[in-house]
Amino acid sequence: METATTNFDRAQALRLQRLGWGFAVQASLFLILASATAMGHLDGSRLWHYGAVTLVLNVAYLVIIRTGLNLRLRDPSLTGAQVMLSLPAACYVMYHLEVPQLRITVVLMATVGMLFAALAFDTRRLILLGAYHVLMYVLVILALIQWAPERITPSVEITVVVAYSVVLLLIALLGSFIAGLRHKLRDRNRELKAAMAELEDLATRDPLTRLPNRRAVMEHLAHESSRAARRTPLEQSLCLCMADIDLFKDINDTYGHQAGDNVLCAVSDALQTTLRQGDFVGRFGGEEFLLMFPESTREGAAIAAERVRSAIAALRIDDLPPETQVTISLGVAVHRPGDTVDDTLRRADQALYAAKEGGRNRVVVAETPPELSAERA
Repeated sequence: METATTNFDRAQALRLQRLGWGFAVQASLFLILASATAMGHLDGSRLWHYGAVTLVLNVAYLVIIRTGLNLRLRDPSLTGAQVMLSLPAACYVMYHLEVPQLRITVVLMATVGMLFAALAFDTRRLILLGAYHVLMYVLVILALIQWAPERITPSVEITVVVAYSVVLLLIALLGSFIAGLRHKLRDRNRELKAAMAELEDLATRDPLTRLPNRRAVMEHLAHESSRAARRTPLEQSLCLCMADIDLFKDINDTYGHQAGDNVLCAVSDALQTTLRQGDFVGRFGGEEFLLMFPESTREGAAIAAERVRSAIAALRIDDLPPETQVTISLGVAVHRPGDTVDDTLRRADQALYAAKEGGRNRVVVAETPPELSAERA
């Protein structure tokens, strides 16, 4: 969930960045037109008309992205809207420029919008957008021929339209090629992330039971031990529980390794479903498992271990005869202040050995030292 939220925020931030770049292009054109106005080539009112329309449009884009309304659209980056809606205002000032050569400056700045579109559109949409650019320019030329023929040379403008069309077509094709490379790179990155996740899974998960393997168990144990060291010893402690399937070798020898694998998987599933949220279980090796009860007590851990023992004893494995019962022995130890993780594991293992010696299918809790018992009392 956190990753999805982060990706969402990053995508919206990128859209706002693109919006900022688009506004920068339009602001640059405004400055160019302002210089033309200062030199008497454009009426000042036309400049302010252009500026007002540009500002209103960009504020609208900003509000749409900030409120998330853009996510309901097919083009959440609003690239098409920004490029297409900016052209009428640019054509408006092109029509009113007194010097024909200055129209090329507006055309050049408008073409920059095609470069932004190349980041988001496919070939077909880029070509359509290029055709829209050419159409708008042709409409300006036709309007000038009709109402201001003194500011236009038709034969020259035909050449300009042809050249403009070729340039836009090349931008569309090149942009499509770049977009294809970006898509391939995105796919490769996605495949790489999936491969890295799979490698991480292979490195930390037991392939048979899908439980954390010994490496992951020890890393988690180190983390829990560090947390336990920051807590008051008289409050809740970290409790460890070594668990071992009883007579597992006999099951393998009698019914085969496939049956043994099924027993391991069934026990692993039961361990995961029986433990409370926040507890941890991993495969420690062979038929041995390590359970962790963070923020628990000696008595609470013993109760949890007994609940696990009962759940395993109630299992019925399809590959085994009905009279064959799978049981588990468990040894519980409290991680004491000042002890290392190895010390606690050793005491839990000794308790497990005592459970085996005591007849199996039972829970044995390592004795709490007298000085610690006195503190708790």
